Amino acid sequence: MATTALSFASPVTHTAGGPFWPRPSRDGRCRFSRGSSDDSDEVRPDGWTVQDFRVGGPKLAQSPGDTIPLSPGSQYRSVLDARSHLSDAVLKTLQYYHIHTRAFVLCHRRCAYFPDEDPVPTLLVVAKRHSAKDQWLIASKALHGLLNAHGLSIFNVEICDKRANPETYSSPVPSSDPIYPLWDKILAQILDKIDLSHILTIECLRFGESSDRDTNPITVFLTTAQVSTSYSWKNTREAIVSILSSYSLDHVGIFIAHGRVYRSTDSFDQFLPESAWQAPLQLGLSLGLYQSTYSSSTFGGWIEIQEHEDSEWIRLGVTCFHSVIPNLGTLSSKDRSEIYDAFSVGIPANDPIGRRLRVEQPSLKDATAVINEASRMLDRTPDQSFQEIKEIIDKGEDVSPRSRQRYDRVTAKYAAVKASLLTTKEFHEPQLPCSEPCNNLFSSSLPINPRCGTISNLREDSFSQSYAGHVYAASGYRQILSSNISEKRMRQANWALLDAPKARQSNNSVRTYGDISISSDLFPLESFKGLPNENTSLFKLGRSTRRTMGKLSGLVSAHIPTHNRDGGDSVLPTYEYAVFADVGTRFSDPGDSGALVFDGDINCVGLLFAGNSTSKASYITILPDLFEDIKAVTGAFDVRIARDIPGLENY
Repeated sequence: MATTALSFASPVTHTAGGPFWPRPSRDGRCRFSRGSSDDSDEVRPDGWTVQDFRVGGPKLAQSPGDTIPLSPGSQYRSVLDARSHLSDAVLKTLQYYHIHTRAFVLCHRRCAYFPDEDPVPTLLVVAKRHSAKDQWLIASKALHGLLNAHGLSIFNVEICDKRANPETYSSPVPSSDPIYPLWDKILAQILDKIDLSHILTIECLRFGESSDRDTNPITVFLTTAQVSTSYSWKNTREAIVSILSSYSLDHVGIFIAHGRVYRSTDSFDQFLPESAWQAPLQLGLSLGLYQSTYSSSTFGGWIEIQEHEDSEWIRLGVTCFHSVIPNLGTLSSKDRSEIYDAFSVGIPANDPIGRRLRVEQPSLKDATAVINEASRMLDRTPDQSFQEIKEIIDKGEDVSPRSRQRYDRVTAKYAAVKASLLTTKEFHEPQLPCSEPCNNLFSSSLPINPRCGTISNLREDSFSQSYAGHVYAASGYRQILSSNISEKRMRQANWALLDAPKARQSNNSVRTYGDISISSDLFPLESFKGLPNENTSLFKLGRSTRRTMGKLSGLVSAHIPTHNRDGGDSVLPTYEYAVFADVGTRFSDPGDSGALVFDGDINCVGLLFAGNSTSKASYITILPDLFEDIKAVTGAFDVRIARDIPGLENY
């Protein structure tokens, strides 16, 4: 686990080890820096990386690394064929230096936490390391020289033991642990004593390699932004060690790692359930900018606001603010300026800018992935055997029952795929043709139909069936005071309300991906009053990870603002509630933003707005904070989870 940390200090009581686990320091803690048990974070003069379980250079992707195969058309795919001269030379070099090799391959490597980075061309050698004295550095340099001699200078060399990239698990700290009642005080001291320049989050959790989460050590976990490899985190680590020691919390470790707090709206293409192309909007299904393949996020569900004490309730959809923001780089300067203004003040109810921020379900990004896959299936040439059967049948001649059965099944499958493709295209196709080119918000990249006319002139009856409405109001990226005044803490606001067409309104059914519990089909979604107890089991329905279950942490996570580091007004840290997966490793992924989070009795607890790639925390705005801020921005008298309406569809 420590092999992926920028800086690490174990609990004093920690006894787990391996061949390179260092001897404890005088205080009984074991220390690592940048994956090395010698605790050195100095950069080597030659720039090469030397860690306990990973060695190579001249440039390596940051750990933990993902392997990306070379593209099918790459000129390098056959270079290391088993019978090639280079493959033989690589193997002999590895044998000469007694590297216990399991496999080697030319590929690309990229840090798992930063999927948008450029992949690093790499000769990856997967090996087993038995001793720190193994000649991995010498061997990697010899392999790099071999690659250069064969005209492969673009490739770096990485020799890696699988222990360099362990699977890790996170879970909440139990209230019985000594740090639990002290965490607020300890967190305040950490925020006061360390340099926060590159810190994203500070939290306390169980973190380790055991899938039995209750056995992992309690850890103060810092997620940092990417900084120079020469930056030292030792002072930060030792400051936290000192604070923990002052409270005799020797059982608590420190883990500092780079990562990101993702508020991004998607990751990779996700395939949609067959029920995605229905008129009623579905909780937890993908939501995207109208007629744009820019992004995908999640439609959370329905709330209702009451403008005045005696007025009727207005039914509105809910998602995250960042889920309804277009690619700012593609906008006109005027549109971009208006969006930037909304960042700091939000979007009031029925504001003109909100009417131009339009969404659809399912997202065109995800629908396009379905369209492309269906098109590939239809374009695929049937095998020779099927073609021969088809020729015989086309001539009106008889074939064996087995051949006839195969023919019928394949043709039925093709017909079903073709019908599904047509349905998908029609669902996203505008009802009326557009005559003018679009230079306003949401310029379409739809492969099915031409770009739409001027956004402000479009009528609702010209939209496609997928149209899910426009933004009624939104939070912007603001800091708000907790609804629990006694806390006097700031939180992040990140929500958007959607004014959806009547034809797409539905009830708050949580059965999009199947039953959650016995209650999921018996009772409507209701509001949870206040904050659930720590370790309460929670659920969410999201675009990327669909249905997941997690546990609520009773210890808040501190989020350090990043947008004012180059000057401007000082912004305070915010304190957010976190949920950790109870099954698997993550409660959410990019693209799940906007999902409502609820307990096993179908009581809504809050709105998921962000996640942490490293600590694997998912962050939620609890319902009282969400509702109070909606009232502040819209001027509404009251807000509630929408009541079920008889006659509306449940999906």
